[in-house]
Amino acid sequence: MNSTSTPPIVLAAQSNTIEAAKGYAALGMSVIPLKGKRPALTSWTQYQQSRASQAEIEAWHRQGILQNIGIVCGAVSNNLVVLDLDGVAGYPAFAASFPHLAETYTVATGSGVGAHVYFRVEQMPPSVKAMTTPIGNLELCGEGRQVVAPPSVHPDTGQPYRVERAHDILQVPDLDELVRWIEAFKPRETQSTWKPPTRMNFPTGETTINPRVLDAIAHDLLRQDFRQHGDWLHGRCIHPERHKNGDRNPSFGFNIRSGYGHCYVCGTMLAKEVCETLNIDPDQFGGLVERPEPPVIQVSAKRELLPEKPKDPPPPAPTDHLNEAALPDWLAQYMDWAGTTGNQTPMIFHQAAGLWLLATAVGRRLYGEAPWGVKIYPNLYLMLVAGTTFYRKSTAYKLAEQLARQAIPHMLMPTPGSPERFQEALAGRMPSNFDKLAREQQERLTKAQPYAAQRGLLKDEVAGLFGAINKRDYMTGMKDLLMELYDCPDYFDKDTQTGLNIVENAALSILGVTTPASLSCAVSTGDWDNGLLIRFALLSPEPNYAERPPAKQYRSVPQALIEDLKALHDRLPAPQQSETGMKAPGSLRLNVQCWQQVQSYGDWLRRMCDPGRDTELDDRLKGVYGRMHVQAFKLASLFAALDWLKTSDDVPTVTVEHWQAGQALAEGWRQSAHRLLEQLDRSGEAVQEKRHQDRLLNAIRQTGATGVALRDLYRNLNFSAKQARQLAQDLVRAGLIEERRMDRAEWFIAVEHVSEHA
Repeated sequence: MNSTSTPPIVLAAQSNTIEAAKGYAALGMSVIPLKGKRPALTSWTQYQQSRASQAEIEAWHRQGILQNIGIVCGAVSNNLVVLDLDGVAGYPAFAASFPHLAETYTVATGSGVGAHVYFRVEQMPPSVKAMTTPIGNLELCGEGRQVVAPPSVHPDTGQPYRVERAHDILQVPDLDELVRWIEAFKPRETQSTWKPPTRMNFPTGETTINPRVLDAIAHDLLRQDFRQHGDWLHGRCIHPERHKNGDRNPSFGFNIRSGYGHCYVCGTMLAKEVCETLNIDPDQFGGLVERPEPPVIQVSAKRELLPEKPKDPPPPAPTDHLNEAALPDWLAQYMDWAGTTGNQTPMIFHQAAGLWLLATAVGRRLYGEAPWGVKIYPNLYLMLVAGTTFYRKSTAYKLAEQLARQAIPHMLMPTPGSPERFQEALAGRMPSNFDKLAREQQERLTKAQPYAAQRGLLKDEVAGLFGAINKRDYMTGMKDLLMELYDCPDYFDKDTQTGLNIVENAALSILGVTTPASLSCAVSTGDWDNGLLIRFALLSPEPNYAERPPAKQYRSVPQALIEDLKALHDRLPAPQQSETGMKAPGSLRLNVQCWQQVQSYGDWLRRMCDPGRDTELDDRLKGVYGRMHVQAFKLASLFAALDWLKTSDDVPTVTVEHWQAGQALAEGWRQSAHRLLEQLDRSGEAVQEKRHQDRLLNAIRQTGATGVALRDLYRNLNFSAKQARQLAQDLVRAGLIEERRMDRAEWFIAVEHVSEHA
């Protein structure tokens, strides 16, 4: 086919990136720059209404953000509609069903198993899709959608999008039959036939249930794809374990006016039960029952009425803290990769690991100058807490470590063995065996030296660190050190046996994992009061956790994630050469547009800690609440830094949109802390495990300096050998006992008797 007979769309698709983008625009299509498959712009809404000019496209190219090309569907591109077929059977099935529609410009996607089929229509169809059908994913992209266009490269496979059928774009009156074809693949909507229960033993009118609690329940159910029918929300039963074969035909309804739920199998449910099942704490919203207004009391004219106590302000707007639409592209892509690779790990853990990576890459090189007189750096202390085995929590930090070692290995800090050695590492002092290390390790440590106090720390069993801090004499001072590091001091020093350690420009970020039982065993009430524990974001599995399908094959870390994390690290201020060597890098002051929102959120959190509230907040959570607005701002700063990579601005700007995304995640963390306390206090598995640990620990302590064999322990306590060994190892990691070998037998001694034994 010569160039004179080749359709213009094909000529554009076969050009290089910049020429292809300009060619598409010349053909009346709205183009946007993509990074991978996602828009590289902070917002691309305007290009759904008007097309970018040639000058704008050239500017994107000069800025380096035109890596891939997206074409916006809909009226802005002269009524362009694209059928997206993802799966090897999708296109053959389409072509067999609609041979007359197959004679159009078609693109083979970079995934190797998909196709984009282009149309121009007189009457725009709705954007419809049917996912996970027998022939793959089907989506008709119209208004508000964009598709990746040639010669873009797929971010995962590295393969280009290419022309599959070199036709011109087919013009048709409508695509009604294609819409019906896609709709036919959708599962039948059983909800449409559902009707509220006709025989009810509860009222359906107004009730005294706190309307804010009802709103919280409704929001949670709607997030689970419940459908609304008048005053009822309908979906699958919240107690699927009570259904013999599962709740195949959704049977549960919740009345948003009365606060009662009803299942045709389980029967009537009170709002209290619904809250408990959904992990909603009514106390966060002022209690389950709305107390009636007190009657007006007639008083003499000489006596003044006391002012009415103000009600709690409404909480921040409910937001799905795991909603990727609110997250920057990099974090969303990281969660996609990590969530697929670690399919048995809660997504909130993968999200936290991605945020820790960003905080580690930034270090101390960005800060916000808060109106209340402090500098806020984006470092984070994160603790992933979940039961052992079922939740693969360690996978989250292992995947993050894998990415960090490929992108920014010098920003990882060695695990502290003692406060003195930890301070030496923070001060940038080389290990005593530096000369004996491999050259690659020496280079990494040398590169890390200027960043010594602003790196990332990974701790597999973080409860063990707390246990050691509380029980080991040689760890005295570690607690104060960790608390001080969180607040990013400019300078502190300490004279030790090895000399004076001077730590400058600190901003440590920690990612640790543990179990509720280990945490309960290792920490004391004082750890909540003295401020160390509350500096951590206490993350527990999301309430709607569901295991995702396993990956069909292993996917290594996407190169785009590595390159972007490295680019973020490299764009920030670099270390400076001085007379004494490389000096720690400087910091950029963020341009902040959301301090008012930060302070408003802080004020709301403070009022929730008011001891005069009808239901007082747990004292352990008050410290968590006191730092939540700062944590939200740290997250907003990281999001702003990612968007900054797409611009030529001198410093990142933290917008209200960044703040809203950060606050949404912080709200998820706040709810997570409530869930964790509930589990520490009342959850069956965690409490039972803690009881077993206490029994084992007391039995070991009673043996004094002689200690006791594992075999004697499990026989005397009626544990299985496996159970006793697991409990003992938890206590070892918590720093409460030490393991010995006596005539090849496993032997344990309480730490308070170790010196006596020695």
